[in-house]
Amino acid sequence: MISHQIEALFQRSKTTIHLLQLHSLIIKTALHHDEYRLSQFISLSSSISLQFSRTVFDNSPITPPVFAWNTMIRAYSKSSTEVESVKLLNQLRKIGLKPDKFTFPVVLKACGHCLMIGTGGSLHSMALRSGFSSDIHVNNTLLRMYAGFGAISFARLVFDEMLERDIVSWSSMMAAYVHCNLPSDALLLFQYMKLANEKPNSVTLVSLLGACIRILNIRLGKCIHSHIVTSGIELHVELETALLGMYAKCGHIQQAFRIFNSMGEKTLQTWTVMISGLADHGHGEEAVSLFTKMEEAGFRPDSLSFSAILYACSHIGLVDVGRKYFEKMVSIYNIRPTMEHYGCMVDMFGRAGELEEAYDIIRSMPIEANSVILRSFINACKHHGHIPCTEENIRDILLKIEPALGSNYVLASSLSFLFGYCSDANSLRSAMKAKGIKKFPGRSWLQSLGSSSEESS
Repeated sequence: MISHQIEALFQRSKTTIHLLQLHSLIIKTALHHDEYRLSQFISLSSSISLQFSRTVFDNSPITPPVFAWNTMIRAYSKSSTEVESVKLLNQLRKIGLKPDKFTFPVVLKACGHCLMIGTGGSLHSMALRSGFSSDIHVNNTLLRMYAGFGAISFARLVFDEMLERDIVSWSSMMAAYVHCNLPSDALLLFQYMKLANEKPNSVTLVSLLGACIRILNIRLGKCIHSHIVTSGIELHVELETALLGMYAKCGHIQQAFRIFNSMGEKTLQTWTVMISGLADHGHGEEAVSLFTKMEEAGFRPDSLSFSAILYACSHIGLVDVGRKYFEKMVSIYNIRPTMEHYGCMVDMFGRAGELEEAYDIIRSMPIEANSVILRSFINACKHHGHIPCTEENIRDILLKIEPALGSNYVLASSLSFLFGYCSDANSLRSAMKAKGIKKFPGRSWLQSLGSSSEESS
């Protein structure tokens, strides 16, 4: 009878007050000495109050079973204190319990999110010693962990040594290549996957579309789109966003818009990708209009959203609008500006000839400006025939940041010559020659419509 009552209470418990009442009853009936009931209570409480669950866990009169440990580890891995899941694994081992196949994937994932490279490597060794070298779930998590670290060679080593692979393995390895900016390797792996008679799913296709974006291969992107349609693969928001992103990045804005407008569900990423595509291809005013619609639809812009809209304002000369968005980002949305945001503002003011404002941005930055921002500013000074910071040799700062890049010396030299500092210009050229630094000719990539081949010019 008591057992049925407790089961009913487990079903109805939704708040911390309920947990306190249920816990009191479990103690009165001595069920807190029962491994099953203890595990059941920890599982329930961890989903309502992690702090309360941890208190019960730490003060248990018996050693919690591995299931309870896994429950706590999983709960922490989904919290803001993921590192606590790694600490719990260490405690589990200290008291003589052995982690199982459900323990390692969760902790490895936490290591990847927290960029705990050394700990992740140690856990890899521990998993092998514990007999999980052939466990596909553990290996898939290891692969993704190394990819998150950017250690693509280790990820591929795990993949190659897997005795068994599933679609998650193939998709994860392809995503790893795209994440590490190796799209050609991702596409080659897809060919191997087809030879292995493994059918791609929507996650695989998202990665493949990401590879198409990196190499701007519209023909392959269209083939993937056709495969999605003819195979009847369900179009969820992530896959639709990847599709419109592929078309937008490759310059097929109308097709991207058709997909965007047909989507029943949109995420913040969907809006941002569309805004970015418009900004990249000279549709700045449309990007500003879409940003407004995004806010009206109730989406809260993030750092990437503001990067896209500031870029759009920069390239169509909407200085006042760009200034408004930058101020709004900081004062209303409490987003701390990144180097990319500052770069957009410097570029925007520089293009408009407002060099003093551009220089004020550089001086007010809480971080040291990078070479991209300095080159943008110096180019603007050169273009407009004016430099507002004669008291500070900003050219020297650029050469200090990137002392081995020939184009920096040429830019600094030409600026010195333009403003009458011929001796500075000559000394820069001489220093470049003495160090054996060369400026290589610029290269750009062009892709004709209906073609997937790239040409250098």
